[in-house]
Amino acid sequence: MKHKLIVKVMTTAALLSACAFPAHAAPASLTDISNSYAKDAILELVDKGIINGKGNGTFDPTGKIYRQDFAIILAKALSLDVTSAPPSPTFSDIPATHYSYTFVEAAVKAGLIKGQGNGEFGLGENLSRQDMAVLFIRALGIDASGKAAELGNLNFRDAASISNYAKDAVAAAVELKLLSGLTDGSFNPAGSADRQSVALVASRFLKAKDELPQIPDTTTEPGNPTPPPATEKPVPPPSTNNNSGGGGATAPSNPGTPSESDTIPPTVTMVSTSPVMADLHVIVRSTESGIVYLVPASKTATTKAQLESLVAEKLANKAIVASANAETAITTTHLALGDYKVYAVDSSGNVSAATSTIVLQARVMEQPTLYFSDQRTLVFAYNENLNPQFVPGVEDFSVYTEDGTLKFPKAIEHVRIIENKVEIVLAETLQLGRSIKAAFNPLDSGASVRSLTGKISPVVGPASVTYLPDNVKEMLDDLIAEANALMESAEIGNTLGKYPQEAVESLNGVIQLALSAAENPDATPQTLAEGYNSLSSFMGVFRNLQVKPLTISLAQDASFVLNTKTQGSPTVVSDYTSMDDTYNKRSIKKLIQIKRDGSNAQIEYQYNQGKPEMSILQDYEVIGHIEIESSDPSLVLVSGESQNGITVKPIFGAQENSTASLRFKVIESGKETGSVELPVTFDFTPPTVTQATYDSSQGTFTLMSNELVYSYYETVPLSILVDYSGNNDFSSNSSDIFPLILGEDFMYNIMNDRSGISISLTPKGIAKLSTQLPGGAFRLTINGMSDFAMNWQMRIEYVPAR
Repeated sequence: MKHKLIVKVMTTAALLSACAFPAHAAPASLTDISNSYAKDAILELVDKGIINGKGNGTFDPTGKIYRQDFAIILAKALSLDVTSAPPSPTFSDIPATHYSYTFVEAAVKAGLIKGQGNGEFGLGENLSRQDMAVLFIRALGIDASGKAAELGNLNFRDAASISNYAKDAVAAAVELKLLSGLTDGSFNPAGSADRQSVALVASRFLKAKDELPQIPDTTTEPGNPTPPPATEKPVPPPSTNNNSGGGGATAPSNPGTPSESDTIPPTVTMVSTSPVMADLHVIVRSTESGIVYLVPASKTATTKAQLESLVAEKLANKAIVASANAETAITTTHLALGDYKVYAVDSSGNVSAATSTIVLQARVMEQPTLYFSDQRTLVFAYNENLNPQFVPGVEDFSVYTEDGTLKFPKAIEHVRIIENKVEIVLAETLQLGRSIKAAFNPLDSGASVRSLTGKISPVVGPASVTYLPDNVKEMLDDLIAEANALMESAEIGNTLGKYPQEAVESLNGVIQLALSAAENPDATPQTLAEGYNSLSSFMGVFRNLQVKPLTISLAQDASFVLNTKTQGSPTVVSDYTSMDDTYNKRSIKKLIQIKRDGSNAQIEYQYNQGKPEMSILQDYEVIGHIEIESSDPSLVLVSGESQNGITVKPIFGAQENSTASLRFKVIESGKETGSVELPVTFDFTPPTVTQATYDSSQGTFTLMSNELVYSYYETVPLSILVDYSGNNDFSSNSSDIFPLILGEDFMYNIMNDRSGISISLTPKGIAKLSTQLPGGAFRLTINGMSDFAMNWQMRIEYVPAR
């Protein structure tokens, strides 16, 4: 029983860690946010209890944020009541035992989140940047309707990619400075929001909640467009034809006068109803015999010559009208799809008014069947084989999940056509039992899906599609077998390729939960799917917990200086922890930095005497070692001859312009996993005093150096003599030299930042010179002022006593 409880606790901890925010970490213990642009916001929200770390001392700033964890942030940021959750869950995938249950229910009660419309919340799904904007603006209680047009601030290079439902909210969020674009000028609306960006926007949200500027709301409810007035059908003129011969000529109104020419145009009416499928005929009726012309609606003609010109350009088709009021068919062959109208021309060349517009459409296939063939592939299956030359773009499809009126787009990787199927490959796998909405509405008619016979695809959807295969039980059994094999092959430890003990225990716990679902004879397909999703998700987390290779880089401000002229001991590299290195004692921790999976590893070093290498220890276990070698042994010699550490000797003959470096290699599990080179600087030049001043009000001298100042007992330790002359005569014959006594009349020390030397007169020293000052000068004799490489020379500085 105790073992089961431990496994249950470990499983819960691991699952919470995998989820995101609902874990525990004190702000000071977050080790991976130092380089995050949202560091201050993260610490602020952790301090306020709104967000937390992942339970292992990290925050994972670039990790993805899931819907349930965003609900937690909203609930905490708005101080929603999380103590009065309903007795039964609102969503099937957020049971009362889930860590986010009370927060999700509070957000639902507040009207912030509405679910996906199928009884599900969307557990484990990512949050996009545009949806983060929508939810935060909704939480602020702002009516964002029309803000995109009103504010005109969507100047991103991919602004056209922002979904219509989100444009106004994004505009409002940008105006309130909750969100901004990326460094490349884009907004990336469908990109997944990461943990650090959510923390930053949440921090701004808290400020905006108290200091919300009033954004004018001038939107009006859009009215229904007024339909254009119906075109009146022309009324044909009364027939004056009394010729029983049935000819097309009009009888004269006055038989006693010569006949007049025909100037009355015919009237043509449309018999076909719009739309007409391509390759079929448009049927019309003209009041006179002659010719009818089917022309693009955008063209206007007043003469027969103009109409014939359109036919010659293959923009229009024509047909002969055999007799008045007879139905005449005009072919649509070779005409482009679009809007058309008809003119009639009689035998006298009179041109009628145009008919009403009729739409010429391509022949359309039946609606396709939608289904998932696997966890990433959505299939549109048609009843005809498709033309592979007409492949639509990803922008022509819309695949998303819903939360009330909100849409959460799913990124599409690519689209392909195979026989009678269009396959849409998603960028991420879809969890079993999850429902999505899919639609196809090509932005360009030329990109429409077409059959081999020329039919085009109809507009599809939005239609709901659920990925729940019939063999979900077999899939779960196979996944359990795969998880068991993964656990059995996992070696526990801190070295490369192994797994932490708690990770293996957590995987075992998740396997047991999935096994209980698989062995339950009453388990529904949805229950089996949830078991599959949980195990699959944690297996991904588990694989990511495998110990990564150690990496190496130079420590900040790392340098290595050598001097062939020094009389001191050879330079030794050791695990030295003093605040300041000296020439003869260097700390390896100030030369290199070892990391594991991007985070600083808590390691120590142990010198392996006799070899130029050090063991790397973590939790008292040797996990690898560091080898040091010289790039040029003729200039620098590296050995393990010392008892204290690795010896690095400069070879006599090296010059200040000589080039060499130390190469540090990380060896782990017998393999080199990384290396770095640290340039060696040869320095034989002593430091110089760049400025010497005396402050009479304080009785202090300041000597500034061109290098950091050191004092070495191995060479000549720092010593200073101070003499005073009232007449500035320091010659050997001068009788006006007044020497000051160290300790009695003055004191000196190296400045804390080693930038120079400070000399202070004591009250007794000032009293001795009180009858002389101001006036005269001081002579400062300096011995043993060394640089780091033990270079020094005696210097004399003369300082006016003003």
